[in-house]
Amino acid sequence: MPLNLVGIDDVLGKTIMKFENFDDRTYDHIEGWHINDDAPASSLERKFPYIDNGTDIHDAARYYDPKIAQLEWDRLWTRVWTIAGRVSDIPEAGDYFTYALGPESFIITRTNDGDIAAYYNVCQHRGNRLVLDEFGSTEHFTCVFHSWQWNLDGTLNQITDRETFRAETIADNPPLASVTCDTWGGFVFINMDPDCEPLANFLSPVADQLAPYRFEDMVVVKDVQTWWPANWKTALDAFMESYHVHSIHSEILGFYDDYYQQWDLMGNGMSRMLMEFGTVSPRLDDQDTVNEGLQGMLADAGLDPSKYKGPASGVRRAIQDHKVAQMKADGTWLDGLVDNQATDDWAFYIFPNVTLNIHPEGFLMQRFRPDPKDPEGFIYDIEVILHPVEDAIIPMYMGVEEGTDCSGKTRPERRHIKRGEPGLGSVLEADSILIPVVQQGLKSKGFGGLRFSEQEQRLRHLHAEIDRYLSGEK
Repeated sequence: MPLNLVGIDDVLGKTIMKFENFDDRTYDHIEGWHINDDAPASSLERKFPYIDNGTDIHDAARYYDPKIAQLEWDRLWTRVWTIAGRVSDIPEAGDYFTYALGPESFIITRTNDGDIAAYYNVCQHRGNRLVLDEFGSTEHFTCVFHSWQWNLDGTLNQITDRETFRAETIADNPPLASVTCDTWGGFVFINMDPDCEPLANFLSPVADQLAPYRFEDMVVVKDVQTWWPANWKTALDAFMESYHVHSIHSEILGFYDDYYQQWDLMGNGMSRMLMEFGTVSPRLDDQDTVNEGLQGMLADAGLDPSKYKGPASGVRRAIQDHKVAQMKADGTWLDGLVDNQATDDWAFYIFPNVTLNIHPEGFLMQRFRPDPKDPEGFIYDIEVILHPVEDAIIPMYMGVEEGTDCSGKTRPERRHIKRGEPGLGSVLEADSILIPVVQQGLKSKGFGGLRFSEQEQRLRHLHAEIDRYLSGEK
């Protein structure tokens, strides 16, 4: 059911759903909704204790004020772990990729002894960017300006016309400036703070929960980068809640419960949102028909929709039973997962700027990076990362085009697209229209600040963690 994007009027003109099918449960913000009321305390589905981040109305200046953007750079981005890329992109000695964050650029490479190293992407002669491309392989890093050259381990290899330098100027044989790096789940993380906490400590709130998916065994099958005219947090906020889905993405409500979701808050600003797929949203009038969306989910799971004779409310369970049995039979079901993970979207947030929408087959990663010159702009990275298979069943909102190689035999090139160009998929394209409009409204003299519901508690949680960095508490 693709969304036909003609312009902003398409999105703004959607009909707000009715609220006639909600059950009689009263929402308790401490207890919250549970995706599985019977989940034991040791289960991946367990409900985490509520973290109360208050009820303050947030000043919108954090989304556009250059002074706050600078404070974020000084006290957050230069001190926190961020995902730079995938280990699989540097399998051999000399392989490298570059990673830009704010005004900085970094080189991540595989050294001759097999280690992974990260350096500031800057020549120690006159400050030229040492590497200009995004991916590559080399024996040495050579500056194109004056041919100074460094080894893969960062040591200086060559100074052109060395004899013309006075000895005191180059006595230290300047190495490349290194930056702390570590790996987890097949990702390379970097941290500009030489005194940073270990990556394992930073990720401890989510690492055990994500371990059963075996991220390290997955491969990139889609890699898209674009730029949107909005603050990085304006966009991140939108992908941390489902409150907007009934209005912006109503085409998916036939097979997606956008209301009864489990929100869990954790330490270090991390959080997750567990969302049922294969279930009709309570906002729709028709709760009984096995609609087109549910039929599509049955078909994607390998079931013939025409042969399904159960009720709409049984589709999710039917898909789980079939997929789990099938994946166990072919050896692709992962130990440690629960049945609900066969259908549902488990959306994790890794502070400060990455969301993961996860399924047993793989996940959609979204990364939000600040524009170094404009607090009302951000770089939006999308990668789809899957367990390598010849034929993958991929949730439609991930926007993976038909015919994509999911075997891991080839690494797709990174596509740089402009906002509005095809490549994101229908759901994300709708967001690309609305998020810049939100950014415009945030600066209105008539706007009194952001008021978060409990459906948006993950937003309040991430902003509380950001504030801890900006205030100097962390």
